[in-house]
Amino acid sequence: MDVTFINSGALSRAHYSLVRKVESAQSPQAADQIHLSEIDGIRRHFAVGGVSLVQCREKLIMLLYCSMNLTHVNPGELAFALPQAVNLAEMGQTLRDKQLGFVFCTEVMPPNHELQLMLVNTIRKDLESSSTARVCLALSVLIQMPNDEVIPAVQSHLQALFMHKSISVRRRAYLAYHSLLHNDPSRLTPLEDAVVLRIQRTLPSIDSCAMAAAIKLNRADSINDEVNALLPIVWQRPGRQSQSLTLLVLRALRKARLSIPNVGIVLDIIKRTSSPPVRVLLREAFLVLSSVSAEAIQECQIQQSLSPVACIRRLLTSQDANDQYLFVSCLDCLSPTLWAGTLPGTIAVLDEWEVQEVMKLLDSHDRLVRKITLRVLQAVDSSLVEAYSTQLLHNFPTGLTLSDKGEYVSRLLDVGELQHGNDGEQYASYLKDLFAVAEGDTQGRTEDMSVLEVGVEMILTYIREFDITSRISCVTALAVSVTESGAQIGPTLMVVTSALVCEYCGKIASSPLALLQGMASRLVSYGVQDACLLSMLRMSAECDQIPHTVSELVTEISQFSRKRIRNRCSLFLTYCGQRDVLTGIIAQASSSSLPDFLAALTTYESNPGASAPVDLKSPSAVYGLSPDSPPRASLSPRKLRYEAYGTPQAVPSLRHLLSPRRNEDTLLSSGNRTRSSSRASERGMSSELARTITPGELTIAAAQGPLQDLPELDHVRSSNTPPNEDLASRVDLISLDTAISEVPVIFPTPEPDFEEVWDAMENSNFRGWCESSMDNVVRLLQSLQHSMRVIAVDQPPFEGELKVLVAASPNSPLMGSKQGAALRLRESEEESCLWRLRSDDMELRTTIKRLLEDL
Repeated sequence: MDVTFINSGALSRAHYSLVRKVESAQSPQAADQIHLSEIDGIRRHFAVGGVSLVQCREKLIMLLYCSMNLTHVNPGELAFALPQAVNLAEMGQTLRDKQLGFVFCTEVMPPNHELQLMLVNTIRKDLESSSTARVCLALSVLIQMPNDEVIPAVQSHLQALFMHKSISVRRRAYLAYHSLLHNDPSRLTPLEDAVVLRIQRTLPSIDSCAMAAAIKLNRADSINDEVNALLPIVWQRPGRQSQSLTLLVLRALRKARLSIPNVGIVLDIIKRTSSPPVRVLLREAFLVLSSVSAEAIQECQIQQSLSPVACIRRLLTSQDANDQYLFVSCLDCLSPTLWAGTLPGTIAVLDEWEVQEVMKLLDSHDRLVRKITLRVLQAVDSSLVEAYSTQLLHNFPTGLTLSDKGEYVSRLLDVGELQHGNDGEQYASYLKDLFAVAEGDTQGRTEDMSVLEVGVEMILTYIREFDITSRISCVTALAVSVTESGAQIGPTLMVVTSALVCEYCGKIASSPLALLQGMASRLVSYGVQDACLLSMLRMSAECDQIPHTVSELVTEISQFSRKRIRNRCSLFLTYCGQRDVLTGIIAQASSSSLPDFLAALTTYESNPGASAPVDLKSPSAVYGLSPDSPPRASLSPRKLRYEAYGTPQAVPSLRHLLSPRRNEDTLLSSGNRTRSSSRASERGMSSELARTITPGELTIAAAQGPLQDLPELDHVRSSNTPPNEDLASRVDLISLDTAISEVPVIFPTPEPDFEEVWDAMENSNFRGWCESSMDNVVRLLQSLQHSMRVIAVDQPPFEGELKVLVAASPNSPLMGSKQGAALRLRESEEESCLWRLRSDDMELRTTIKRLLEDL
C-alpha cells in the first residue's frame, strides 16, 4: 500500500496497519497467518467485553476483511462475533452501523441459528419506522435471511407495506413476502391478491413493481385482460421509458395470453425495433409471437403487408455474433410456414443466398448458435439435418488435436440429441456409430487415445434428461456391447458406459457378472482405467462370486500402472469379495452415481470401523483400527502395501537395573528395540515391561558396572539364548524401514487431549507443504528423541489428518510449564502432505519447522 493513512480510506490506524502487513506478506501462507492472528486477537478482545459501538463496527469490518481474504485455510467459525453484530444492528445510531450489523449476520450466521430470534424484534421495529431507508434495510435482511420464526412477527407488517407510497419499499415487500412464504403456496394468496389489485387500480398507469411480482408469482394469467389493455398504452408513450415498460408488459404476456388484436402491435414493435436493433425488446416480441397460432400471425401479415422475418433479415449478414444469434433465435420462434414457403401457395421470405447464409451458421464457433440453427433446419425439413450429420461423420478428419477432436465430436452429439430426442435406444445406437468412427482404427491405437472429456459431459448430461424408461433402455443398449467380445469400444464411450453401468447396476437387463468379465477383459486396451475399475467394484456387489480370471487381470494391470491406477486396483482386490461391505458402502452413498459411490468408498476407507463399537482400552482403539480390521501398513488408511509382521514376544526391560530416581515420560528411541517394547505395550503389559531403554539410561547403567556382570541379566537373557547372541538381535523382530503405523508411540500418562493442547497454543501457528509422505515425516520426528504420541487419521479430533504430539525439550528449564509441539498432517495423492504446527517451545518449534522445510 503506497498511500498514506489519510488517503487510504481505512477505518483506523489498526485497520491501515493490518492491510499494510497483508499486502507486504512474502507468501499467501504468510498473509493467511496475519489474517488468522488478527481474528484470534479480535476474539480475545470480544471475550473481555466492554466494546463500544464504534470499536464493534471497526472489528466486524476487519473480521469480514480477514475471513474473505484467506486463501489456503478455512477461517473457522466467526460465531463468536455474532452477539456483537446483533447488538450493533439493534443499538446502532446510524443507518450505516445497523447495515453493517445486518450484513455481518447475513454473511456469517447459518440458517435457523438461535440468534436469529434476537433479530426478530429489531426487524419488526425497523419495519414500523417512518424512515424509508430503515424499512428497506429490514426488508433486504428478510429477503436474504428467510426464517420461519420471523413470519408471525412480520407477516401483517409486510401486507401493509404492499400499498406503501415508495416503489422501493413495495418492491422489497413483495420479494420479502415471497422469500418467506414461497414454500407454502396457500399462504401466498394475500400477496397475489395485493399484486393483482394494485395493477387493476393503477390502470391506465402501470406499476412496474407489481407487474414484476405478478410475473414472478406466475399470476399474469389472472390479469390477462389488464395486461393486454396495457400493451398499446405503454407502446405509444414517448421516450425511453416506453421501451422498459413495453418490455415488462411483453414478459407478462408470455405468462398470460396475447390477444389477437395485439398481434398487430407486436408486429409493429418488431418493425420499429429491428433497425437499429433493440435486441432485448426485439427478442421478447418474437417470444410472445411463439405462443400465437401461425394462422393468426399469417392473417396479420397479410393485413399489414409486413413479415417479421423480413424485418430482421439484415441481421443475417452482420459480422457481430450477437446479431447472428438474435436472428436465428428469432427465426426459431416462428413456424416455418410463415417464412420458409413449405406449404402450397406460400412464398419463401428468404432468398437462396440467404438460405446459404443460414446453413453457414452450422459452422459457427458459438455452440448455442449451431444448436438453434439445427433446430430451425429440423423444423423446416429433417432430411437437411440428416444429410449434415452424414457428411460430418463421413468426413471425420484424422490427426486432430484433442481439443479440435472434442469440438468436432460435440457437433455430432448436438445433431444426435436433436434427431433422437427421448428415444434412449436409438440414441445409444447413434453413439456407437459415432465413436466407431471417432475412435476407430483410422484414428490410431486405442491404447494411445485420450478420453474426450467434453463428449463424456455432454452424453451423461443429456441422458440424465431422459425419463427413467428411456435411460434404462439407453444404458442397456450400451452395456450389451461390453459383453460382446467382438465389439470395439473406444475410451470415451467406455468411460460413459462405466459411469452409467455403475449408476444403473441392478436395474438393467444385462448380467452383472458378464459385464464384470467384459470390462476386465478390456482394461488393458485403455490408457484410462479409473472409471472401469470403480464400475467393476460396484458390479462386484451384484455378483455372488468373482471369477479368478478377473482378479488375475486386475493384478497384472496393477504391476505396470501408475500410482493412481495401482490404488484403484488395490481397492478392487481388497473389496471385490466383500459383498456385505460393498452393500453397506452403496447404502451410504448419497446417490447411485459413480462419483458418489467413490465418495462413499473413500469415506469408508478413511474410517472403516466407524459403524462398529470400539473398546477404548484395546490397542486397536489407540491406533484407529476397528477390532475386526487387519493391521494396516501405513499411517494413511488408503495404503495397504504388505502384510504386517507377527507380534514379537515381549522381553523385560533393564529399568529395574537402574536405581530408583524418577518416573518420567519415556523417550521414543529410533532403535529396533522400540518396536518390540511398543508392541509389548499394545498387548496390555505393565509399564515396566513396556519400558524402552534410552541411551541416557544405558549410559548410567554402564557407569554402575559392566552390564554382563549384573546378576539381573538372567531376566533379560533366557537360558535358551546362545551366549554370543546380541541382546538387540533378540528384540529386533521388525526392521526400522517397515511401515510406522505399527509403532505405538509412548507418551506420558495421563495422555493429554490433542485438541486441548492445540487450542492452548493458538498464538503460535505455522504451516507449509512438505514434499514427502506422512510416514517419512513421522520417521524423522522419531529421530529427535522426544516423547511422542501419534493419533491415527480416522480418530478424532480433526478426522482426515494425522495428529502428532511431541513433548517439550528435556533441556528446557521450563519444561514442566510447556506443552511442546502439536502437528497436524494431511496427505495428498502424490506422496506429499500439508502440515500445520503449533508449539510453545521455541527450540522445539524451530527444530521441527526446519526439519519439515528441508524435506
